[in-house]
Amino acid sequence: MSAEELRAVEEAIASHPDVREVAAVALDGGVAAGVVPVDFASAPAIRDHAWETLGDGRAPRTIALLAALPRAAAGAVDRAELRRVLTEDDPPRSTYAPPQSELEIEVAEVLREVLDLPRVGLDDDFLELGGDSLRAIEVANLLEERVGLQVTLEEVFDAATVRGLVHGAEE
Repeated sequence: MSAEELRAVEEAIASHPDVREVAAVALDGGVAAGVVPVDFASAPAIRDHAWETLGDGRAPRTIALLAALPRAAAGAVDRAELRRVLTEDDPPRSTYAPPQSELEIEVAEVLREVLDLPRVGLDDDFLELGGDSLRAIEVANLLEERVGLQVTLEEVFDAATVRGLVHGAEE
């Protein structure tokens, strides 16, 4: 994919009002984009906007919400690092990994209940499952109430998965 095509993807995604910054990179089989949103709760709208604006063939296969884009020393986006971030530990979305430990099971149950789903796996993304800021507040409150796990709203969005929330609690 050419630099011009990547710029077109970035411009299309950046045209959404909730996008603060975006950078796209070519990957085997398509494009991936890192997006710094104004509000993490706007993830579904940003993804929908990308699909509507770019269409099936040009929309990124992965749109990851990031707190910040990786930067080189000179301040430019470090695309090699962005590529690594976008492909690191990225399990196929169709793979269900069941929670194993007691804490993982309890955290998954809270997410399952709040999102009204039949099950939530270790790597299922809160935002992709329909999470939003109101549900994130409910998740944070229930995790503290039921599990004794204190997480902020930002931590729910940043961790985004059962694995991430449990890993954050263990640090």
